[in-house]
Amino acid sequence: MVLFDSGAANSKAQSFLGTNNYNAGATAAHELAKLLEGKGEVAVITLPNQLNHQERTKGFQDTIKADYPEMDIVAIKDGQGDSLFSRTVTHQLINDYPTIAGVFATEANGGVGVGDAIRLEKKIGDIEIISFDTDKGTLDLVDEGIISATLAQGTWNMGYWSLVYLFHLHHDLTEPQILQTKEIAPLPLYVDTGITIVTEENVDYYYAD
Repeated sequence: MVLFDSGAANSKAQSFLGTNNYNAGATAAHELAKLLEGKGEVAVITLPNQLNHQERTKGFQDTIKADYPEMDIVAIKDGQGDSLFSRTVTHQLINDYPTIAGVFATEANGGVGVGDAIRLEKKIGDIEIISFDTDKGTLDLVDEGIISATLAQGTWNMGYWSLVYLFHLHHDLTEPQILQTKEIAPLPLYVDTGITIVTEENVDYYYAD
């Protein structure tokens, strides 16, 4: 058995392929810091009760703290995975922190909500947004220059390599690490399928044909 994208409790899967969410959060921190020249107040809008979003937030926090002492995370808010709620949260953030310079949204609906709020507040260009995933609403806001960048998960890699691994297992071309005999190469226990930074420059490549 091979799992991809999301794990399962008590799974007997022999390999898992998916995004390293902590590293993705770190990448978001570096990208936002680059846009802000390493200075300013920033916030996170996330789903605090989901592990993958906790990991993204933690990677972001740790990286800002370690590498960007002139940046300050002033708030971490629950966007509830809803664009309208995230928009309301963003309006409140702007009211509470008038000099806020950037927001990291750890999922797509949150990013769209943040973008809508920035548009309504007439803060386009004043507040940088890093979002997640490549749904059409997110891509449209990247194309308009409202969302500065979004992180695309390696979904093609997840599907393709999962099938390759299953083929190799079925034809005895590899074996689970727990059963490894050293006669053939073992199946990796975990594979980070990576992320790509999507901006105005390459957004056209991510629209579905």
